[in-house]
Amino acid sequence: MIKSTKSIINRSEEIFSSLALVMMTGITVVQVFNRYVLQNSLDWSEEIARYLFIWAVYVGCSYATQMNRHLEVTVIRNMFGGKFARPVTILAHLCTVVFCACATFWGIKFIMFLSSTGQKTPALEVQMYWVFLSVPVGMGLMALRTLERLWGVITGKYDPSIMEIN
Repeated sequence: MIKSTKSIINRSEEIFSSLALVMMTGITVVQVFNRYVLQNSLDWSEEIARYLFIWAVYVGCSYATQMNRHLEVTVIRNMFGGKFARPVTILAHLCTVVFCACATFWGIKFIMFLSSTGQKTPALEVQMYWVFLSVPVGMGLMALRTLERLWGVITGKYDPSIMEIN
């Protein structure tokens, strides 16, 4: 049950981010065609492309964490060698979890504030909190993914002294 739920979440992050980027690209192409060929600009295209990009980035951060594709500064870990790789990686993961948890917490508070104001986007007239919901969703998922990686380092499933170069 847990495995299937996890695989559904894994796949949905990948599909959501990919679809958002494809839709953003398609909308931008249509906008450029309309503006320069038909001389008739769309009012909503730039706004929806921007919001799709925001969602793709935040959900994509979680997916990148799951796939271990985030950029990381490994100078300290490499400088001290293998015996310090594990504690340095654990510390880095803990800092990431704290950051993501704070961003999630403050993101939720900001969304609650936005929902009370009734603020809407200019062109689409969608409640603004739908745009900013990407922050707690993405950061919350990234915190969970980082905790998963942290647990893997603690239990020995992942060896931080062996670096993958792709």
